[in-house]
Amino acid sequence: MSDVKLPDMLEDFPHKKIGDAFYFPNLDNQAYHNGPGISSSNIRRFSQSQLHAFEEVIEPTPAMNFGSAAHSLIVEGEGAFFTDVVTITGSPYTNSNKALKQESLDKGLTVITEKDRDTIYSMKSSLVQEASAYLNPDKDYPQVLDSPYEVSLYWYEQGLLCKTRADVVLNPFDMPQGENSIVLVDYKTTSDCSVRGFTNSVRRYSYDLQAAWYKRGFEQAGFQVHDFVFVAQEKKTPFANKVFKMNRGDMEVGWNFLSDHLEEYNRVLNGKPATIYNSPNVVDLDTGNFYREE
Repeated sequence: MSDVKLPDMLEDFPHKKIGDAFYFPNLDNQAYHNGPGISSSNIRRFSQSQLHAFEEVIEPTPAMNFGSAAHSLIVEGEGAFFTDVVTITGSPYTNSNKALKQESLDKGLTVITEKDRDTIYSMKSSLVQEASAYLNPDKDYPQVLDSPYEVSLYWYEQGLLCKTRADVVLNPFDMPQGENSIVLVDYKTTSDCSVRGFTNSVRRYSYDLQAAWYKRGFEQAGFQVHDFVFVAQEKKTPFANKVFKMNRGDMEVGWNFLSDHLEEYNRVLNGKPATIYNSPNVVDLDTGNFYREE
């Protein structure tokens, strides 16, 4: 893969080759999300509805803004929080605050309320010891990386440029520093971090496929993914949180599923019509007669 070249717009950012992947140590959120490459979110959406993956424009919701702000503080720290997040103080309906909100959004910043800010700080202080250990690796991360946070990788899969951005990358706790084995950590806000509740979230939002995608990207960079960990935290008092480790077998199954959809993604790029919710345009509907008495 030595002759593989990145798109021109990525070449302008500092990067280096690690294995068969390209590592971007200081790529900001906006450049990553707005730039080229198929992400975990893209391919997961494609697996649900090909047409939506190519045509849908997703507008940030208040819940998404809250999650982004929580991520900035809890994963990246106050420096990123003060840089990337704007807090509206007082009524959001005054002319000055409306103007501040629009100006901030135009700059790609996240806008939250004072109440949300206070909640996020309470969430940070409520992390259990195990969650904090995964989110704050100190110096226990691969030294080939400039930082353990927001690690952006690009690689080619079936001729397609793919990308991933891990919240935290660290060395396994039971292995000496400098080993090629890593743990990938992803922070999630949720309404229910019970085992059943978060399992339902994994199924609903295809977090298992996200884990499989991240694992593949870091393997392309020559790492061995020892574990993939979700730190899940509730958004309401008492801000309960737990650490969930993904099953390795589930990630292997997930990657096989994604690989098949990458093949189909290539076909659509090359002219095959995109399907709507991955089903025919005419469907025989079977409601199951669920409302009828036996």
